[in-house]
Amino acid sequence: PLGVHPRQPPPFGRPPVAFPPRPRAAMEGPRAMSQIPCCTCGTPTEPNSRGQCLACIQAAVDITERIPRMVGIDRCSVCGAWHRNPQWIHAELESQPLLALCLKKLKGFSQGSETDSTSRVKLVDASFVWTEPHSKRLKVKLTVRGEVLGSVTLEQQCVVEYKIFGGQCRECERAASKQTWQACVQLRQRASKARVLHMLEQLILAEGAALTASEIKPAKEGIDFYFPKRQAAEKLVALVSQYSMARVKASKQLVTHNEKNGTANLRFTWAVEVAPVCKDDLVCLPRATLASLGGSPLRGRPW
Repeated sequence: PLGVHPRQPPPFGRPPVAFPPRPRAAMEGPRAMSQIPCCTCGTPTEPNSRGQCLACIQAAVDITERIPRMVGIDRCSVCGAWHRNPQWIHAELESQPLLALCLKKLKGFSQGSETDSTSRVKLVDASFVWTEPHSKRLKVKLTVRGEVLGSVTLEQQCVVEYKIFGGQCRECERAASKQTWQACVQLRQRASKARVLHMLEQLILAEGAALTASEIKPAKEGIDFYFPKRQAAEKLVALVSQYSMARVKASKQLVTHNEKNGTANLRFTWAVEVAPVCKDDLVCLPRATLASLGGSPLRGRPW
């Protein structure tokens, strides 16, 4: 009112109310980010270098262009093993080991050092698409994710087809050729009645020591066992030496060799000769041998 000094209190005895200062951001309120219409469909979107919305960018840019759509894979037509260089593995159709083998043959994913937008692609998911078992084809559905323009993340799917090529693994090649074995065990007992050899035959059958043998042949005074692996033959020799008195002689023969990588293909042979003494046999020893063994001669009338 007129006639009242500014420093004097207002009439009616009410003191002035002091309000705390408000920050400038609270006074102005939140700002909405400016959007631009997409140059293709007109949808409001955040500004970017292409001037398009996410749907139009995903339709125009293919981040899976470096992933091959047709890949070859080798499979043994005899035993069904899959070739994973440098070895062969056994895996069922649509199994996890087979899926890992298929993904290993693909290229075009991120390497960490490339700067191209199409190379920074990461694998998100992978699964098999059902195909006929006799079609010689495998299909894998991939879900990949990549960045475009440095800020836009796209996720796309593609299907890769694998063509199965027939062939033979190393084991089947050896079985089809003359090189069917790598190790041979020649079991012999030179006796009139080879009772120990018959006992060893029953023991080998009970223990299953000859299940992996590629061929078993009867021979004079014994049996020959042929194995595709050296370890199986060594187990058989150890079993025979454990349950009988035997003399073992090992030898090896060079079949082929490669001078470039320093590898060789060898054949191993074990000649196992079982002692000709059987149970309940009478053994006559010379006096010197008997004395060295700590025995005493038989007393009585000489024959």
